[in-house]
Amino acid sequence: MAVTLGRSSPLPRVILSSDLGANAVREAHGVGLVQVCRGAFVEPLADAPDWATAEHLATARVAAAARRLRSGTTFSHESAALVHGLWLLHAPDVVHVTQRSKPRRQSAGLRRHTGELAPSDVTEVNGLTVTTVERTIADCAKTMHPRDALVVVDSGMRLLLAPRRDQRALTMQRAEGLRDRVLGLVESGPIHGRRQARAVVAHADPYAESPYETVIRWIAVSRGLPRPILQARFQVRGRTYYTDMCWLFELPGDGLDFRLRLLGEYDGELKYLGDAPSASVTPAATSRRMIDEKRREDDLRSMPRTSMVRFDRRDVSREEQAFRRLCAVLPAPYVARLEPIPALLGRLAAQ
Repeated sequence: MAVTLGRSSPLPRVILSSDLGANAVREAHGVGLVQVCRGAFVEPLADAPDWATAEHLATARVAAAARRLRSGTTFSHESAALVHGLWLLHAPDVVHVTQRSKPRRQSAGLRRHTGELAPSDVTEVNGLTVTTVERTIADCAKTMHPRDALVVVDSGMRLLLAPRRDQRALTMQRAEGLRDRVLGLVESGPIHGRRQARAVVAHADPYAESPYETVIRWIAVSRGLPRPILQARFQVRGRTYYTDMCWLFELPGDGLDFRLRLLGEYDGELKYLGDAPSASVTPAATSRRMIDEKRREDDLRSMPRTSMVRFDRRDVSREEQAFRRLCAVLPAPYVARLEPIPALLGRLAAQ
């Protein structure tokens, strides 16, 4: 999972077996290198979290492929998303490239996609020829699981639009233009995956602020809840707050309308650290952040007809349980009538 959106740091230095000699594996291990794929090695990251290590090794596999493949190879799909610094729930374990002719066979660790790329679909990042962000998110929307694809498309829209909370109308107008361009790329490419991609792109939102927040939203909308408002603004007791997800329900009942403001909040791992590096955060600073967050939650819950559901990393893999928690405050007949979206659940194999 990429944490810093749009990161474009230099590729790791990859050492091939040909650089080491006849006893390449022994020589590599002897100097502390780790193998990223057959015949390619890289220096490991020191004291890095698991996600950073996985991303480092995946990027090294791309760098190794770049050294081995002929000049002009275009990296695409998850590999392009990785190079652009888009969010990925899982670092890709294979390298994706797009080429004009159909390959005679697939190579281990290398996925060759066939397609015609217009010059406007290709760019260069850190010396690599890759698909543009727009083309990358269109490709990922068609080929990845819709949950994972929505994470990529959200981050691509966020990177391209740099949304501002105080310019929502302008941002959403620009988002619709971007959505139309991406859908144009979806329709012009291979037929397979189009229906899924249409659903993913339609539900993408540049105001998503983390990949796991996107997953919680995917759990909700794929099972039939309406699209929430992201980063909705509220003023309570003289203070301004923005919420991760906000649903406004106005449902007719038996002579009594049901009205509810449902807030969904994702508590990320860095929530209480602020913008400072974790090593420099003192217990006192963390305590202040927790107190501020508690006051924020109390203020938001004090609004009339408001309910809040908080999620954390554990809920990401407990999809049905997370959905039931969201729906617990809603009328049972309404929940029973919700219609899941097969194209978002990953249940469509055709266009």
